Amino acid sequence: MKKNMRYFFKGGAAAISAALILLSVSCSQSADELKDHDISELYGYTYHGTITASGGNTLIPLLILYNDKRADWNMSINGMNVVPFYYYTVKNSKSNYTMYWFGGSDLAAAESHDKSKAAMTVQLGINSLDEVVILLTGDGLTGIEAMQNTRVPMYKQTAIPKNTNAPSIAFDPSIQDVTIEIPSDAAAADWGGSASYTGTFDYLIGPGGNTARGHGSCGAGIEPKITFASDGTHTVKLGMHRFAYTPMMTIEGYDIPGVRVSEKDGVYYLKRDPAGVPANMGGVSKTLNDLTVCGKLEGGKLTLRVEFKPGAMPLPIIEIFTSN
Repeated sequence: MKKNMRYFFKGGAAAISAALILLSVSCSQSADELKDHDISELYGYTYHGTITASGGNTLIPLLILYNDKRADWNMSINGMNVVPFYYYTVKNSKSNYTMYWFGGSDLAAAESHDKSKAAMTVQLGINSLDEVVILLTGDGLTGIEAMQNTRVPMYKQTAIPKNTNAPSIAFDPSIQDVTIEIPSDAAAADWGGSASYTGTFDYLIGPGGNTARGHGSCGAGIEPKITFASDGTHTVKLGMHRFAYTPMMTIEGYDIPGVRVSEKDGVYYLKRDPAGVPANMGGVSKTLNDLTVCGKLEGGKLTLRVEFKPGAMPLPIIEIFTSN
């Protein structure tokens, strides 16, 4: 009768060696006979896995390595969105690699192999071209504990065509976050601006906006527009524009109720503390979690900063709208 033995990852660091990944090998095959798969053999294929979080939710992670520089990762295709990375690898032993993943702001660090700036550190074992095993040993990005130090088998999705054309990572360093200071002595007031404003918006994704930064779009032929409606005493309801980020993540227009209004010296300020707001994402009802608003209307010019985490996605998205 054939029994199975396990082939261990050989990590370089003590912290990693405590959580080694086991790779299956038949007992009729010695470790020396294990095929040494090169990571390049995985390029272009999509791999899915399954993991059950402590709360009982099932995560379905996705991994694509397009080439030796670009990877796409989704912590769970049922509720989260793809996060693009630059990366480099270090080979540890047969079919065994450490991958260092970097956000869009850190291309230079990825190219110079500066692992101190890696957003995530992942161990990769290649059982076969149909099955890989990953182990997330360093996560400075998502903070999802269910994925950390847990071996996750992932399987090639044969129904998904091979694709080695990596989408470009949108990262425009000229796009910066804004800080809107509301004077402590600004008085609660009714909205003194217009009922709507058209303009443009930029977005920043990830902690500090380090994952992606770009110019936002509502879709072809749609101009970004913010509407205002009275929502009580010294509060307004904002009607937000559509956000067409990717085909996988398009947030339809939604309302933000209960935004407080204050005024000082003819300048109007907007403020909303963190709370969830319902929205439609790709035809599915989701919650924009921890949504905050901070805005200012000065000299007829509206600047609005909205931050939220869409659905189960742990990465914050910041939208900065500027009126025409």
